[in-house]
Amino acid sequence: MQRHREEASIPAWSSDEFDSPVSPHIEPAYFDKHLEAWVLSRYEDVLTAFRSSSLTIDSKRPRTTEDDKAMDRMREETREALSPAQLRVWSEVITPLIQARAQQLPEGCPVDLLDSYLRPNCLDLAALVTGIDPQEAARLRTLAGPVSAAAAEPYDPTLRAKAKSVTPELQACFHSKAESLRDSGFVALSHTLPCMLANACYALSQNPKQWTLLHLESGLVEQAVEELMRHAGLGRFLRRQATGDLIIGDAFIRKGDRLILRIIAANHDSARFALPNELDVCRRGAGHLTLGAGPHACVGANLLRMASVAMLRPLVELFSSSGLTGPVTWHGGSGFRSPKYLPVVLRRNVVS
Repeated sequence: MQRHREEASIPAWSSDEFDSPVSPHIEPAYFDKHLEAWVLSRYEDVLTAFRSSSLTIDSKRPRTTEDDKAMDRMREETREALSPAQLRVWSEVITPLIQARAQQLPEGCPVDLLDSYLRPNCLDLAALVTGIDPQEAARLRTLAGPVSAAAAEPYDPTLRAKAKSVTPELQACFHSKAESLRDSGFVALSHTLPCMLANACYALSQNPKQWTLLHLESGLVEQAVEELMRHAGLGRFLRRQATGDLIIGDAFIRKGDRLILRIIAANHDSARFALPNELDVCRRGAGHLTLGAGPHACVGANLLRMASVAMLRPLVELFSSSGLTGPVTWHGGSGFRSPKYLPVVLRRNVVS
């Protein structure tokens, strides 16, 4: 049965919010006449969509062959710029800075993990990866704020207008060879990445036994990052458009039809994940869809994984627990939501 949305024109389901007390509603693909799009929420259906070569990014104007070629060039440039060798170099530079900042975090008294740890680390990484002057990073992060806000709520025309107005000035500050490592890469690393990590740290703070387990077995961090991306992923949905006829589940989708892929719902589908609403840092082979899959996989996935491991490992190695000091205020919109602040108390000794 199709579930009613809170706003008929915006693809947002409150059950897909990370802090929702209600589990995401999973159902077969159906056409939503208000959204004028097929809605996919089952893991199997969303994975099929990601693997299909008959889908492209949804656009208000028809995509051309030149658009597709430009996208292919951008993805290839990004893959070259994010080679394993380059990621190792960046990791070697950024890891000591992250570790030093972790050592400076106070024990036993409240601290905002976002402002004191996640945001400054992500800003350092953003400057390093995009090649900008670190002295300019804070100013550019402020300038890029409207772009991030528009991504969090893509259906707000005021936010879109503000983002459009600052984009030319922002673009002029970046000169990396790879287009995706210019202004868009800076926004992703300085704004979106701390939001993603805030969700992850919030989830661990809500599950103290899982944090303590990582403290005792820090070798699980890489595996835990994958589970945190599944359990506490940031992006709520993606929009795609069919470039040819295709079948997903029982739905016959025609060329030109639009689709909405409910990523968070798919990542909590009990048909794919045992106890999908529980955080389990020991979970193996989960195959989450937070970073896409197939031809629709996030081209910067390995950078995000490297950054997530580099920032979470020192925290769980140094501190045995993290407890929230009060209610968390959330910000964002239908695109993604995350804690505005993350006030916690960190402790070094395991509490029995």
